[in-house]
Amino acid sequence: MKNPFSKWWHRNDPPTVEENKTKTKPKVTGISPGRVSVPDDSSNFLSTLAGLTQMVDPSFRVEVIKLIRDLYKVNPDMGIALQDTFKLTNTGHTVTFPNNTDKEAEAMRNHLAEATKRWSKYTAGINGLVNKMIVQLIVGGAISVEGVPSENLDTLETILFIKPDDIRFQRENNGVYQPYQRNNNFFVKHQDYIKLNTETYVYAGMYNDTDEPYGIPMFMTALDSLKGQHDVKINFKHIMELMGMMGFLEAKMQKPDQAANESLLAYEKRLTRTLRDLKKNLKAGMKDGIVTGYIDDHEFKMNSTTKDMGNIDKAWNLNQQSVANGLGVNGSIIGVNGPSSGEGSGVVLSKMISQLKNLQMVVSYVLEFLYSLELRLAGFNNKGMRITWKTSTIADDVKVQQANQYKIQNMDLMYKAGIISQNQYAWEMGYDSPDQPEPRVSLEAPGANSDPQEATKKKQRQDDKNQSARRTRDKNNPSPTRGDQNTKSR
Repeated sequence: MKNPFSKWWHRNDPPTVEENKTKTKPKVTGISPGRVSVPDDSSNFLSTLAGLTQMVDPSFRVEVIKLIRDLYKVNPDMGIALQDTFKLTNTGHTVTFPNNTDKEAEAMRNHLAEATKRWSKYTAGINGLVNKMIVQLIVGGAISVEGVPSENLDTLETILFIKPDDIRFQRENNGVYQPYQRNNNFFVKHQDYIKLNTETYVYAGMYNDTDEPYGIPMFMTALDSLKGQHDVKINFKHIMELMGMMGFLEAKMQKPDQAANESLLAYEKRLTRTLRDLKKNLKAGMKDGIVTGYIDDHEFKMNSTTKDMGNIDKAWNLNQQSVANGLGVNGSIIGVNGPSSGEGSGVVLSKMISQLKNLQMVVSYVLEFLYSLELRLAGFNNKGMRITWKTSTIADDVKVQQANQYKIQNMDLMYKAGIISQNQYAWEMGYDSPDQPEPRVSLEAPGANSDPQEATKKKQRQDDKNQSARRTRDKNNPSPTRGDQNTKSR
């Protein structure tokens, strides 16, 4: 039976020279060039009819990016969520060149190691630069960077981070988008937007559900809950000021009599002044724990408020869970109790690992763009690279290695049974191609060793091992003798 996935498995196999010579390009029928669908906007109908290009505005207010950029620096929950996310995401990465020779790969890795020092002079190496990419991706919804070539066009001088909220895209023919930077420089006149070079500039959005290329910031869904959090804090502070943390002191005194020649207005002012002085004296006395008053003239009573505020944490935790959901992190990161069951914890862990892998995927795309550009300028023949991330600290490395071992065993069985090819084996294990051509003879096969008697010798060694094991087992567990076989007198 023909494998229905054979075309998929071999999708990346490059054609040979003979195939290129013998194959002719088939005539395509039923397909017309250009776009059939229409842009999903009606902001400039006349321009669209005329076939003119136009700027595409984001489907969300880009001002929220500036707000998020300010909040993560002062809001503790957003700050810790951001820090934990980029710390867990950036596990360190390696660059390999599977389609180049070992010598070529080593030369390119050494060159990148030196070149990236210039890019990350103020970010503690390439890992610091990756941290910055992750933060920009979370805050702005996209990674927006430009590689700056040298004057001699032989290397990249540095990497510049361009604010995603300053990027606008112009729709070209057939739905292709051209990036522009909004001009905020006063000294660069007569240009509202600066056209960016897609050979040196890359924009990689996190996610979106429309045709527009703008990435949506991850933390934007948390803004409403953060506003509620702010209101709760203000109200709580107001309550504490009015009622105190432990309670409030109630002080009463006998009302003084009105003087004979004292008007009603003057009498009311005197009463107010007397109570104000009493409150002032009591506040001063509470600081050192001493309150004074005349017998039968003053009455003091301490009213507790803590018992009436026992449910205030429920409303707070409810809003905090909403904040955690909006930030896309586990509630325990910002102090909310999460699921205690093992099943619930497993779901949370799997969700977090998947989220981190998605972030790594976007960063890998940008790193591959920059690395390839650097190697291209330096004159290297890069035939393709792979960026591999190290195991996350939240994962059990032992379990990961065990899973890899089981996978290797299963793939090995399928390969030996003739179910998959050696190329498929390599792809499943994360390699572009095997290091040796087929057929590959197993080292355990009789014909794999130069000594024809090696298989016989190996079988004899195994038989001796089994016999020795049986003798040891019999010695440690002797068989019991029957009573009628005992030769001793009873």
